[in-house]
Amino acid sequence: MRLLALLPVLALGACASSGGSLENYTLGRGLVTYDAMVRAKADCAAAGGEVRPKDEGGDTAQLSNYTCVIPPKK
Repeated sequence: MRLLALLPVLALGACASSGGSLENYTLGRGLVTYDAMVRAKADCAAAGGEVRPKDEGGDTAQLSNYTCVIPPKK
């Protein structure tokens, strides 16, 4: 029971130690469609990031070749 009471405290401590910032992430799997890209860009912008193609190139028709780049918090 005590462990359950400590879980929220531990979670908050982890956020505080990491600055609470998110990291870059790949958009996922599947084909790039207008709706999928609009949704991905909105989600990324809400996290403070910007959708960019991966540097390695690849098939631009695949969501997995795009990344949400979130700049570090100052």
